[in-house]
Amino acid sequence: MSTLNKLAIRGIRSFDDKSLSIIEFYSPVTVIVGHNGSGKTTVIECLKYATTGDQPPGTRGGAFVHDPKMANEKEVKAQVKLRFHAANGRRMLAVRNLSVTLKKTAGMTMKTLESILALDNENAEKSGKRAVISTKCAEMDVEIPHLLGVSKAVLENVIFCHQEESYWPLAEASILKKKFDDIFEATRYTKALDSIKALRKERVAELKAEKERLESVAREKGHADKLRSQISDMNAAIAKKEVEYQEAKKLYEALARSNRKFEEGATKFREIFVKVGSLEKEKQNHQEELAELRPNVQEVNDTDEQLEDRIKNFNAHIAEQRNVRRREEADEQDKEDELAVARRKHVELNEEHGQLNAEAKAQEERILDREALIHEIATQYSIRGFDVSPLERDKVTEFTTKLGGLLTQQTAGVERIQNEIQQSNATYNERSRQLHATLEKYKQQRASNRTRIAKLQSDISSTESKIEAAELLDGDLLNIVSDIEGKRARIQKLKEDIVAAKHDDRIADLNARVRAMEDQRDNLTLEIRTLSLQSDTRAKLTLHQRNLASKEREMRNILQISSAKFSKLVGTEASAETMESDVNATITKTERAHADLEAECSLADRKLHESEANSSSLKNQLKAKREELKGLEKKLRDGLEDHTSVESAIKVVTEEINFLRESLSKSSESTELYQTLLSYGRTKHVCQVCDRHMTDEELKPFESYLNDKIKKTSPEARREFQNDLKTWESALKGYRELMPCESSVHRLKEVDILSLEKQIHAQDELLPSLTEVAEKANDKLQILKKELKELVSLRQHAVNVSRLHSDCKDLRKEISSVENSLAATGSTKTVDDVQLELDELSAALRNTEKEKQNLQNDRERRNNIIRTHETELHQLQLQETDLRSKVREKEALQRSVEAMQLEMTSLTNQLKELEVQILEGQGPIDLLDREHQITQTELNAKLSQAQQVAQELSRSVDKLEGANKHIERYVRDKRSKRLQDCADAIIQFEAKIQEHGVEIEQIRKSIARLDKEINEGGAALTNLRENRRLRRLQSNIQATQKEIDSFDIEGASKARRNFDEKYQPEKDRENEMQQRSAHLGGELTSLRAQLQRLETDLVEYKNINRQYTDQLVKVKMSDMANNDLEKYGKALDNAIMKYHSLKMEEVNDTMRHLWNKTYQGTDIDGIRIRYDSEGGVTKRSYNYRVVMTKDQVEMDMRGRCSAGQKMLASIIIRLALSDSFGQNCGILALDEPTNALDVENIDALAASLVDIINERKNHANFQLIIITHDENFLRKLGQSNVMEYYWRVSRDSRQKSVIERQRFG
Repeated sequence: MSTLNKLAIRGIRSFDDKSLSIIEFYSPVTVIVGHNGSGKTTVIECLKYATTGDQPPGTRGGAFVHDPKMANEKEVKAQVKLRFHAANGRRMLAVRNLSVTLKKTAGMTMKTLESILALDNENAEKSGKRAVISTKCAEMDVEIPHLLGVSKAVLENVIFCHQEESYWPLAEASILKKKFDDIFEATRYTKALDSIKALRKERVAELKAEKERLESVAREKGHADKLRSQISDMNAAIAKKEVEYQEAKKLYEALARSNRKFEEGATKFREIFVKVGSLEKEKQNHQEELAELRPNVQEVNDTDEQLEDRIKNFNAHIAEQRNVRRREEADEQDKEDELAVARRKHVELNEEHGQLNAEAKAQEERILDREALIHEIATQYSIRGFDVSPLERDKVTEFTTKLGGLLTQQTAGVERIQNEIQQSNATYNERSRQLHATLEKYKQQRASNRTRIAKLQSDISSTESKIEAAELLDGDLLNIVSDIEGKRARIQKLKEDIVAAKHDDRIADLNARVRAMEDQRDNLTLEIRTLSLQSDTRAKLTLHQRNLASKEREMRNILQISSAKFSKLVGTEASAETMESDVNATITKTERAHADLEAECSLADRKLHESEANSSSLKNQLKAKREELKGLEKKLRDGLEDHTSVESAIKVVTEEINFLRESLSKSSESTELYQTLLSYGRTKHVCQVCDRHMTDEELKPFESYLNDKIKKTSPEARREFQNDLKTWESALKGYRELMPCESSVHRLKEVDILSLEKQIHAQDELLPSLTEVAEKANDKLQILKKELKELVSLRQHAVNVSRLHSDCKDLRKEISSVENSLAATGSTKTVDDVQLELDELSAALRNTEKEKQNLQNDRERRNNIIRTHETELHQLQLQETDLRSKVREKEALQRSVEAMQLEMTSLTNQLKELEVQILEGQGPIDLLDREHQITQTELNAKLSQAQQVAQELSRSVDKLEGANKHIERYVRDKRSKRLQDCADAIIQFEAKIQEHGVEIEQIRKSIARLDKEINEGGAALTNLRENRRLRRLQSNIQATQKEIDSFDIEGASKARRNFDEKYQPEKDRENEMQQRSAHLGGELTSLRAQLQRLETDLVEYKNINRQYTDQLVKVKMSDMANNDLEKYGKALDNAIMKYHSLKMEEVNDTMRHLWNKTYQGTDIDGIRIRYDSEGGVTKRSYNYRVVMTKDQVEMDMRGRCSAGQKMLASIIIRLALSDSFGQNCGILALDEPTNALDVENIDALAASLVDIINERKNHANFQLIIITHDENFLRKLGQSNVMEYYWRVSRDSRQKSVIERQRFG
């Protein structure tokens, strides 16, 4: 059994965050008392938070934690620690931590810190260890209610119900339903029941589907055997076609290889013809070039070797002269560089000389300015001996020293005046402090007297108020005495009324009536037991009749649903007797038609696939030929570039090669000739070729023309010509290699592609008709398949109708037999009739019991009223004693007022004397302030004048030092000597520049002499080189003729004639074999597609025998599982209903007992909780309402009762729920249970709680926690000897909540 031990609070609401507040819970009762706002309810909130993890309503954002502003901190950490005994007897410790942080922008932010749930073992504590169960808040929220032995809903709504939510039993219907559903945990059980029923419903639907699958497996097996036979036949046909296709393919490939070789051999004769033509053109070009060269060359008789030696030696001599000329040019460049450096240095020295001259003039001006400044300062401060000009350096130094001494004297005078001011201030401060101290002493005495007078006035006023309030005590005392006499008379009258009511006699009469009714009930019970012997037979008859009606209804529904489909597919109206046989006959007929149509469809598909395969093969060949053509054309385009054909490209390249060879042979001899003509023309101003004299203007175009020619015939130009020649020769070779490619392009365009396009066109014309035939056959087959599926589905309905028809016949026979058996008994009453009489008698018995209970309640109520009046009489006697004591206190207060008035008169006289002394002490202070102000004014004027003179002297010294600094720097840097050195260097560089100019002129004359010698040797060298070119052309013509003679022209002509005669017939034969191979391939593809389709269909029927066995087992197992689920669902449903009824009766009995014992009014006889079902037949969902009864009339209590009645009813309902649902947890907390109750009901509630405590105090787990601010309620509980200690919650001087244990009495 679970109980609470101790609770520690820190930093929650008004509890201090620096220390722990601890409260211990006692058994059987713990009372916590305190004023409103002291922090009592916080204890309940902490208990609820520690056990459930839920914070009080409306505390989001950190309101549950101590305010950081009140604690003057940015962050406050809070802790709730609960030690309790779990339902299993173990002592547990739960710790929950929170923190609240105060932010400038976001306000307060609260977060939950790590928490602890652990075993609290004393031995473990000594060793410093704890067995921690969990540190996660979510796990603790689940685990702690489990340890306490109750659900979280009971903890929240019953045990630790917050004061703001204490009226929930009288809330609106939706809230009340949710609360009771949570307490009963109805959702958990109803979800389980719904899951069982939903699962059974799904399994029933699955069972029907499984039975239909079982019946279709046999048909699928027959279809699978048929498919295997067709696959075997198809494999034989494919093997035969495969052999034919391989033979045709091999023959086609052999013909294709032979034709390719023949075509490659035929291309060689084309290459021979092209090469011979190219060589002929090359020979002709050489002959034309030779004819142009002979008239311009003077031939020599030397051999080739001698000619080469002459050319070679001539070039060496010229090269030596050119080397000498280059060396002279290098010397000339060196001398020019030296001259440029000398001139640049000369310019730099001139610039420096000018800058130094400017500095010398500036130095002279600075010296004059310094002398003028010295004269001005000497005149201003009367310093004699410095009027002469110019001043020597020693005189300047002397003047500077005297001026510095004058500044030092003036600074000392300023410091002296400042010291006088400080001494004056110190004297004034000392005297002023003494006068102010005396004056302040008088003022403090005056303030003290005024404070005491105000305190006395306040005390007098407060005491007089108390005296005035006590003026009515005498009248109250007389009233109390009168009330005591009236109360005694009322008690006597009530006792007389109880004797006159004769409750005991009336109760005895009712007991006699009850005994008579019970005898009659026993007779009826005996009669119903006799009739129960036939109950089995009657129940069996009822069950058979219900089953018959259900099966007939189900059969009619199936016939109605299937009627339209049956008429459409079978052609007749559906009948229960013949429906299954009609459907089976129709299925057999449709399957035969399906097999015939499937064969027709397969034939049409095979023809279509053959045609498509032929067309696809031809298109692939066409695509390959076009790609080959495209590649060859791209190769031709890339190789020919801008040429239209290979032949034209070869012609253009040959012409370009001949031109480059001619230009290369001419350029070697022309270079020296052009150089000679240019040199001669520049020197003589005469053209050496035409011997014409030229002016300077005519010489410019002459030089430009020859320079251009020289550039074109230079070694660089020759190398460029040679590179171009190699490029064109490479291009010629590439064009010759393209000739076979051009031949293949012509053949593909004119022959191969045209033939393939004709064959494809023929196949495309045939394909639409074959496609149409295949599609029509497939459409018919799909329609027939759909009808077959519908017939199979309809057959399942027919089987069900036949089964139901047979079951109905059997049930009718059994019903007839049972009816005949019951007719022989001759019974006139049924069990229901006897049960009705028994119910009426039970209702009358309950009413009599209720009437007896009302009499007992009335007697108890009257006795309670007498006890209440006796209690009130006792209270009035206590009030009388209290009033007499207060009268004595009033007399003492009057004597205290007189003493305080005498003291206030004495203090007023002392206050007047102090006012006079304060006025007299203020005069000397004012006089001292005026004298000090005059002295300060005079000294400040002297100080200001002395400081001004010192500042002027300081500025003069700074000016003189600045002038001296620039003058001394010029002398120290020796700038005048640097000026003289610069002038000497300028003279030296002018002599050096003149010497370099003479040397450069001599070098230029030497270079001109060498140029003349080199230019005059060019003409002879040109003639030698032209002779060498002539001999090379003659050699090239002989070599070309020899290469032409080496080709077999006659053999090439013969090969051309052979190719034209034999190639085309062989190519036609190759195309014919290709078409045959494609046709066979198409047929083979079609057969394989049909085989694949059959194999795919067969895959669907794989392992069909094992599937049938598995399906049968599955159906049987599902049927057994469904029966078990139905039994479990009914058992759980009955258990839920019985548990709910028992619990509600238990709660209502407890509520009736507590209400009659507690409530002192006469307007309500009792209260109970009504629960109305809203779930239909199952009755598993309830709507709840609290009703009150008066004279056996029930009314909803919500909206019809006072605040006190609501509070009392809520407390009683929670007590009843705690008693019923907290069997493992005897804890119950009542927060302010006396709110809105009058005195009588408060006393009655206290008495009821005392009875409950006394009744259950021996139970180990009973703990009642009561929080109240009502001291009388506390006193009532204490006087009943149910507790020794109680806890008081209050606020300390810092307004923090503190908890103190106090002993009662």
